[in-house]
Amino acid sequence: MIPIKEGEKSSSLLPLTRLGIAGIAFGAGFAVMVLELAAVRVFAPHFGDSVPVWTNVIGVILLGLALGAWIGGIFADRGFGKRILPFFLGIAGGFSFLVPFLVPRIASWILPESLPLHLALPVLVEGSLGASFLVFLPPILLLGAIPPILIRMGAKGHQAQVGRISGTVYSGGTLGSLAGTFLTTHFLIPSFGLSVTFAISGGTLVFLGVIAGILTHGPKGFPLLGALILPISFSPTPAPIWLGDGKLLARVASPYQQLSVKESHSQGLIIRELKINEGLDSFHSVYIKGKTFTNGRYYDAFALLPFLFQTPAPLKTLSLGCGAGTILRCLQGSAKQTIQGLGIELDPEVLKLGRRFFSMGSLEAKGQKFLGGLDARIYVNHAMGGKERFHLICLDTYRNQFYLPAHLASLEFFQKVKTLLREDGVFALNIGGFREDGPVIQAIAKTLAAIFPTVESFRVRGERNFLLFAHKGEPYRLWSSIRNASPPKGLSPKLWAAAGRDLSYTQWKAGTEEELLRDYDSPLLLLHEKMYERLR
Repeated sequence: MIPIKEGEKSSSLLPLTRLGIAGIAFGAGFAVMVLELAAVRVFAPHFGDSVPVWTNVIGVILLGLALGAWIGGIFADRGFGKRILPFFLGIAGGFSFLVPFLVPRIASWILPESLPLHLALPVLVEGSLGASFLVFLPPILLLGAIPPILIRMGAKGHQAQVGRISGTVYSGGTLGSLAGTFLTTHFLIPSFGLSVTFAISGGTLVFLGVIAGILTHGPKGFPLLGALILPISFSPTPAPIWLGDGKLLARVASPYQQLSVKESHSQGLIIRELKINEGLDSFHSVYIKGKTFTNGRYYDAFALLPFLFQTPAPLKTLSLGCGAGTILRCLQGSAKQTIQGLGIELDPEVLKLGRRFFSMGSLEAKGQKFLGGLDARIYVNHAMGGKERFHLICLDTYRNQFYLPAHLASLEFFQKVKTLLREDGVFALNIGGFREDGPVIQAIAKTLAAIFPTVESFRVRGERNFLLFAHKGEPYRLWSSIRNASPPKGLSPKLWAAAGRDLSYTQWKAGTEEELLRDYDSPLLLLHEKMYERLR
């Protein structure tokens, strides 16, 4: 039994029925999950949504709930519950309204104006932790204090039913969290965007705070709370840090990520870049108006691969993580054969932007096909019932510009890819890296060499990328194919000259059993972080 102080006997407690207690707990639980799941989405344009960022957000949420429960228990036992419950709900709701307003400004304080990708990871990780404390700890702490307050208030006069009241509070909060989890991911963000999602969370809490306040204090001032918050929440936000002198053509919050299209001008060229989540100096697709290739960027290295094939027949090509079609465009520009390309892209919104801003329609007019809403692994596992065979499979599926997903760089995945290739087929990957002996390229190349007899890598000069490719032919097959050939019109002369030197290629051998990356035993995330940590 919870002892009740003498001073509490004469005071009128909040007239909450068990249904009312459950309703407030439900609303608080709902708001917690909206804030947690939408937090990374609102961070993504500035800090990305990598695993370390998720870890920071979840850690701060858990810390806030723990501190809130402790503080709420103290307030409840001192008889303050009736007075502070409305304010805790209202203030937490106000923070929720303000999140889309606060995050861009805090990010602009934390992040340098020009932050190169290879130095960014530590800054993004530590910056997201600081921003999580500033933006999300206060409202979560307030929401964490609500369950003990509700239990104490509900137990007034019903000490024998403390267990039942506690069960009501926690079951109501859990059901609210369940509703927040599914609604945020599958309905609110895709349908209304982030600002409205945070506003719905904030509105729910403010409404509950107003009701609780009216029941305990009368209608003093609570209706003004929403009027004060809404104008601030719709104040203009700063331009993205990474935009620089460019022009932002589009910004879309897809079910998966934040998508932005930037247009800039350089040396008389109009360059469009597709940026996903954090922008920095990186991009996921590039289109230069009036050009086939990308002025020596790593995409152009894929344009070397058609020289491996002597057949006049159309080259059946699969582009996994096709983005806005940049790799297929480069292949089409260099091949003497017709390219019968199929692009697989997880996010359908990427394909929509590709058609609007990256001239993907011209690729489709030439027979290229694109499928959205499919994970690359799912397609490879189930492609055409295993009957499809490709001359060339290209993989470029970086998540948040830093990480190649572990399920797309495992022994099991590479085995599946091999079954989709023709006898003379080639599998090529874009690997981010800075040195030939980098931990990421070593791990992936050694795993790939356990499946294919020949695995080679070629560093794109001036870029932080390697073209890693595997096949059944003799080593230096690409070098021998292009050394006496003429370069495609428009391809970077420096890239072509480097590809014509045998010393540009590194041969890889299979790793030991302990070194191979597997679906359920892959340190790839840690290897990526180790690679970037070296440059800190």
